[in-house]
Amino acid sequence: MKSKRLRKDISEHKVIGVDTGVFIQHFRGGEDSELTAVVLGEIQADSVKGIVSSISLTELMVRPLEAGDDDLADLYRVLIHEMPNLETVSVDPRIASRAAEIRAASKMGPTESLLLATAQESGATAFVTSDPGLKQAKGIKVMVLNEYH
Repeated sequence: MKSKRLRKDISEHKVIGVDTGVFIQHFRGGEDSELTAVVLGEIQADSVKGIVSSISLTELMVRPLEAGDDDLADLYRVLIHEMPNLETVSVDPRIASRAAEIRAASKMGPTESLLLATAQESGATAFVTSDPGLKQAKGIKVMVLNEYH
């Protein structure tokens, strides 16, 4: 049932931003893995275009590299780059400027503001996250996974 409501909410958008936590929970099989499977499945099925910041790749790879698991870090890199209908977007001056505006208006941290700015500047009208603190973002619908339980 919870996945049905999430799928419906996603279907209202052409482009969605995907937070790093969605990938982390999916790959680790966290409590929201059923929901993350819906998000990533909708992107792969071309029901919606996904946007992910290159900063997310940094966040994803850190733990495996710290643990000396280079193979897992490489797997994350390949999965992010090769997932159908998921675009990895690098931070440019336009995105950095938008992130500064987001930080000034909301007091979010630099990483969160950059992830949201990347999504917004790439045409996303929604952002899927596991972080309820991002609900304060203006100009984009923030879908928090644990609200779909």
